[in-house]
Amino acid sequence: MAVVLSLVSAGCSESSVSKSSGTTDQNALWGDAPYQRPTCVKGIHLTAWYTGNKKARVKFEKLLADTELNTVVIDVKETEGDVFIPGVTLDGKNVYEPAMRDIKEYLDYLKKHGVYTIARIAVFHDNRLAKVKPEWAIRSSSPLPKAVANGYRADIWVDRKGSAWADPHNQHVWDYIISIGERAADIGFQEIQFDYIRFPSDGSTRLCIYSKPHSRATAVQALSGFLERAHKKLAAKNVPMSIDVFGLTGSYNDDLGIGQKLSELIHHTDTISPMMYPSHYNSGEFGLKDPDASPYETIHHSIRDTKKVIANSTVELRPWLQDFSLHAHYSPTMVRQQIDAAADLGIGEWLLWNPSCHYTQAALEPFNASLVNEGSKPGEAAPTPTP
Repeated sequence: MAVVLSLVSAGCSESSVSKSSGTTDQNALWGDAPYQRPTCVKGIHLTAWYTGNKKARVKFEKLLADTELNTVVIDVKETEGDVFIPGVTLDGKNVYEPAMRDIKEYLDYLKKHGVYTIARIAVFHDNRLAKVKPEWAIRSSSPLPKAVANGYRADIWVDRKGSAWADPHNQHVWDYIISIGERAADIGFQEIQFDYIRFPSDGSTRLCIYSKPHSRATAVQALSGFLERAHKKLAAKNVPMSIDVFGLTGSYNDDLGIGQKLSELIHHTDTISPMMYPSHYNSGEFGLKDPDASPYETIHHSIRDTKKVIANSTVELRPWLQDFSLHAHYSPTMVRQQIDAAADLGIGEWLLWNPSCHYTQAALEPFNASLVNEGSKPGEAAPTPTP
């Protein structure tokens, strides 16, 4: 059962309600309408700690008021395993971390201003679960020194960084994660976004022991099964669901070794958000010597490929785009070129990621932006993508 969205992303058009002019007063409107999904989602990621900080709120609220932004993606659960909303337990144990003590009231405040609120939940990458409920974690066929050094049981598998993972085959894990999504919906989030819906990729994965026989086929089945169950539960609450996937899932017809076969997963969600950060593509991908230095071409190729995979489905495409510098220094023009590449292929919805929550206002259109698909393009003209 799919939750009906107000507009397909390719059909994003000018809002019928204009934003109030650059203000953060109590009556300002920062989206299309109070308590409504915007006609075209344009968002930023915020950590729970940043969201809960009143000084930080002044900064990002002004950005919402002054620019085309109308959506926030707020962390509800991160890879450490802390849950930033109350009312969730793991095996009877408290996992709540009060980073956003007034989150229910603050969500209502944002929605009153027309801001669309999405809860981001890190799914199978979970350090706390591996300590609280180790039998639900991926285990190792051979002891790993980093596991014990990081406080895990000796038989817990850890990745290259020493982080633990929940077993994606374990349906108790599914139900625990889904309960977090349901709780987030109950306190007022308008959409639930699942991240880290995958099997681990780094470290000695050959040592991984799962609760069920593991292969590429069963990995895809496990992720699809989790998403199908979560989607049904959230659809019953009339809350849409989105998922984050690797940016290359649309360009390869396999699961990338992590269970993310896009052609299968798209049947169990309303929206997909591939993480199309140019800095994360290897040299030579799409025939580009340096994808990170070619943001327009990289995003254009990625979206073109992904649109082919989802062409016969009802799923919406809303990519994550890069607003941070990793290898190349990302200027406002480079950030905007990614948005332009999406718009040139009919995709008007997008999310920006910056790990420090510091976003580039100069890359964004002002609050009175015109049609997204007509896309005024600040900065330099977008380059023409290579064939």
